[in-house]
Parts: sequence; structure tokens; C-alpha cells
Amino acid sequence: MSAADPPPPDAPAPSALEVVAVELESLRRKVDDNAALVRRNQLALTELADNVGKLVAEQRRRERLLSLNSFVAYVLFTVLLGGGFLLLYQSRADALVAARDRARRDRDVEKRRADDLATEVAARDAASQQALAYWKLLESGQRDEAIARYGDVQGAALTPTERELFAAREKQARTEIIDSGYLAGLDAFRAARYKDAIPMLERALGYEQEGPRAAQMRYYLGVALVKTGESEDGARQLELSLAGLVDESDTRYYLAIAYEKLGRLDEARGEYDKFATANPKHPLSVAARRKSAALTRRARPGN
Repeated sequence: MSAADPPPPDAPAPSALEVVAVELESLRRKVDDNAALVRRNQLALTELADNVGKLVAEQRRRERLLSLNSFVAYVLFTVLLGGGFLLLYQSRADALVAARDRARRDRDVEKRRADDLATEVAARDAASQQALAYWKLLESGQRDEAIARYGDVQGAALTPTERELFAAREKQARTEIIDSGYLAGLDAFRAARYKDAIPMLERALGYEQEGPRAAQMRYYLGVALVKTGESEDGARQLELSLAGLVDESDTRYYLAIAYEKLGRLDEARGEYDKFATANPKHPLSVAARRKSAALTRRARPGN
């Protein structure tokens, strides 16, 4: 019978000690029950604490793993982003370097072109000044100076028109000098002013040394030199005249005279004979034969 059950009606009333004992027993049981409950609660709390600890530890591990993964992801993202920026920078840098190099090459090309243009402009300015000075020589009638400086002006940076114009004017100046010298020398020669004829003919020959007219001028110059006593120079001019197929028939006659004065007697006699044979009706043919005969007698021993 439990302490909570009411006593039977005919049962004697329990004593106070029994009541206390019963209550104490009841209290002990409650204490035991509470103690068991406390132990169960403690075990549950311990288990809960262990589970919470494990959960916390797992959560921390997960957080660490998540942090590590986040860090790795951050590092990978940073590396990829940095690599992307590096590739972009390199490609952009390469493009900029290539553009810089092209700009430098273009600059060098343009600089050389500018230098060439500056040189060309300077040469053209110098040529313009030279052409103007040469034109003034032509216009002022300084033909000798113009002809002497013609080679210099032709080497300048002239325009095609200037080049052709100056060539024509130089040729004209040369022709005028030759014509004036030849005609003046010829007039002096025909007037028997041989000393006056010599410089005029020499001046003309200075500008025309080849051709039929030059051979003709050499004939008159050679005869004038022989008549003025310059036999050696006269003989050379007459030889050149004959080499130029001069038309004057008495060239050999005066060449023979020059040889005779120079003491080249055999050559003189030969030229006299050639002249007399080629020109039997020439007024000087008789004189040539006499001179040839005289030279022959001088060449014979004992005469």
C-alpha cells in the first residue's frame, strides 16, 4: 500500500513516525526519480553538448573548408583575372610597341624625305641663282665667259626648259665667236695683215677644232704663221689642215716652205713635188718645181 492510499476504515491510525517514514520514503522516491530524471537530463545534455560540439566542430570544419575553398577560388579568380589582364596588357603592349615602331619608321622615312626635299629645294635655289647669273652673262654679251661656265651650269639642277635654252644659247654664242673670229681673221689674211689674222683665227679654232671649217681655218692660220716666220707652228697647222681634207690647193706648197725653213729639206722637196704634180696649172706650180730642183741640187754631194 502506498503512502497516498487512504487507510482502511478499521485500520488503526498510523503513528506520526510511520507517517514521517512514509513521507520520507515518498520523498526519497521523488528524489530518486528526480535524480534519475536529472541523470537522464544530464546524459541528454551531455549527449546534446557532444552533438552540439560535433556540430560546431563540423561547422567549423566546413567553414574552414569553405574558407579554404573561397580562398582557393579567390586565388584562382585573382590568377585568372591577373592572367587575363596580363594577356590583355601584353597584347595591347605589343600593339603599342608595333605602333611605336611603325611611327618611328614613318618618322624616319618622313625625316629622310624632308631632308631630301630640303636638299632638293636648296639645290634648286642654288641652280636658280646660277641660272640667273648665267643668263645675265648671255644677255650682256660675255660670250667667252658664258662658254667657259657652261659646263658648271649644265651640272646644276636645271629644269628641262632651262637646260635646252642654255644649250641653244651656248651653241649660238660659240657659233658667233667662231664666225666673228673666222671672218675677221679671213679679212685680215686677205688684206695681208697676217699678224692680225693669227689671234683671230686662233680664237675661232679654240671653239671649233674639228670639221671642214676648222681645217679651212687651220689653212689660213698655217699660211699666216709661215709668212710671219713661225714656221714650226705653221707647219703643224698645215699638217692638220691636210688631215682635215682642206680644199685649198696650195696647202702643200706653204707646208713645203715651212719644212724648208725648218731645215727638213727632204720633206720640203717631197711636198713641192706633190703640189706641182697635183696642180700643174697653178700659178705657184713653176715656183714649186724650181724650189724642188734647188733642194735636189743642195742634197747632191759636191754641189
